[in-house]
Amino acid sequence: MKKQNIQLLRIIACFGVFAVHMVPVLGVEQSSVWSKMGYGSKGVYLFFLISGFVTYVSLDKTEEFNWVKYYQGRMIRILPLYYLVILYWFILHQYILCDTPGGVYSEWLRYAFLVNKTLPSSDDFWANIGATWTMSSFALFYVLVPVIRKFVQTFKSALTVWLGLFIISEILVRFFTVDEAMSICCLHYFLFGIVAFYAVKEGKKDSYFLICELGTLLFLFLRGTWNNTFWLMIFGVLLVTTEKISIRNTRIARLIDILDEHSYDVYLIHPIILEWISKLASDNQGLCLGAGILGTALTVIIVHNLIEKPLQHKLTALIM
Repeated sequence: MKKQNIQLLRIIACFGVFAVHMVPVLGVEQSSVWSKMGYGSKGVYLFFLISGFVTYVSLDKTEEFNWVKYYQGRMIRILPLYYLVILYWFILHQYILCDTPGGVYSEWLRYAFLVNKTLPSSDDFWANIGATWTMSSFALFYVLVPVIRKFVQTFKSALTVWLGLFIISEILVRFFTVDEAMSICCLHYFLFGIVAFYAVKEGKKDSYFLICELGTLLFLFLRGTWNNTFWLMIFGVLLVTTEKISIRNTRIARLIDILDEHSYDVYLIHPIILEWISKLASDNQGLCLGAGILGTALTVIIVHNLIEKPLQHKLTALIM
């Protein structure tokens, strides 16, 4: 049975990312109200936190870890839609707009192997095509899960590894001017989700809350509310405190199931829809907003049910 708090938090993260990409389409970046939607970008770090937590929930259910099946499951879940979206951006930039720097094909391999933010590029064009930069971080974390599992098996070890990765990230960003969106700098967000998992499992919620509270105050004082780690601490508290949430209304629960099932699709597909809407250059903000929501919803439903799910079923039958 799916945890409803995880579903709700995943939906919130998804809508946050959608909102932050909708603002420039509406042309309201300077609006005092709409500018707050920029905080929606922090939904990315909520996704990372949830992924770390959920990964260990799944691992905890299996007595013997089969890394081959684990990788197969992750590939079937993630790659069909991802490659479909990347294929779209490849055709658009390489053959229709013809705007890839130098017209090269080799740089697309960065996206084919999900390493566009793991291996740095000298050209900003290749950094975040289709708002897919996070996929490199997810891929790196999933690849490292068998290694992480060897060293992280308790609350204490999870906290130690998280702290180590956090310090490494800070050193890279502050002293070597590495982009904080690089995959290596994002690993600690996933680990903090694993810390949350062990806080729940080992009954150490109070210790986890204390870490989050102190961390929130520290980063608020040092760097303000735009700091990613500040939000990570807040999300950590939300993740653990909502653990036992239960929605008994069947219609609402069903709606949550549907939204959660399609959240990954919304995450990857909405930049495509918003890109086309932005080209319409309409001054009617209501029309743009409605078109963005409706266009994304319809595209997601079609792609999820007619392309993604059939591909997943075929791949499952082929390799599982």
